[in-house]
Amino acid sequence: MTVSVSLTRPLPDLATEVAASCLARLQGEGALADEEAVHEMRVATKRLRAAWKLVSDLAGSQIAKTRRHALTELSGKLSGARDLSVLTKLAQHLAAKQTDGRIAMAFDHIVTPLIHRHDLALEEARKATALEGVLKTAWEEEIEAWRSLDREHTHELRRAIRHELRKSLHRARRDTREALRSLDSELWHDWRKTVKRLRYQREFVAAAQSRAPGKFDTRIHRLGSRLGERNDLTNLTILVEAFMLDGELPATEHAMIRKAIAVEEASLIGNCRRLGRQTFLR
Repeated sequence: MTVSVSLTRPLPDLATEVAASCLARLQGEGALADEEAVHEMRVATKRLRAAWKLVSDLAGSQIAKTRRHALTELSGKLSGARDLSVLTKLAQHLAAKQTDGRIAMAFDHIVTPLIHRHDLALEEARKATALEGVLKTAWEEEIEAWRSLDREHTHELRRAIRHELRKSLHRARRDTREALRSLDSELWHDWRKTVKRLRYQREFVAAAQSRAPGKFDTRIHRLGSRLGERNDLTNLTILVEAFMLDGELPATEHAMIRKAIAVEEASLIGNCRRLGRQTFLR
């Protein structure tokens, strides 16, 4: 299912607005301590990477590749406190779900140090004036890159977008079929990225057409969210293993937490596969 491409607004203008809104968020003091602002900027880097894929034929593959790489680096600079916040809330959520009080208490061994690390990361973010300068420069470069794109050749742009949407949909269907046959973590990681890219590309096109996303887009969004939750569980598992290896998590509590994560993960995997079939393999 690929949307017809008839644009009422130039897509580069929309992308410029996204980058400009991120630059505006950095104008206030201590902007990097605002986790919601940081989250929105990280999402913006993913949206803009997807947009560069859409216009790669028009912009030139090397330019688009360079911009996507710059956005990946920018996203990495926006990690830290936000990642710790996600993992802390996930651990607290899992603890609250447990009917066995011993398992719920086991999560205290990771929640307490996570909260401490998160507080330290927030304090560092408040003082990160040098990093704010780097980020402002990065967003200014992103804005300039989008402004430099040719807006005259609308036919070529529509053709390039249509071609890339077909490719993204094909990849999403391919990765869905493979994920239904395997639990390989790298494969699922690629599936999540493919689904997210298609979502952001279709959202950009919908905005350029001055229309709301449709039902198909809603299903893609839902699947991407579930895959993101599964990825968060994977990251929490890695953290739990690190706590154990560092001697901060006793073996008994480690086993309890891993069991709770496994139960949650099994439920999410089933949910993702069902949504994947409904979205791409009907």
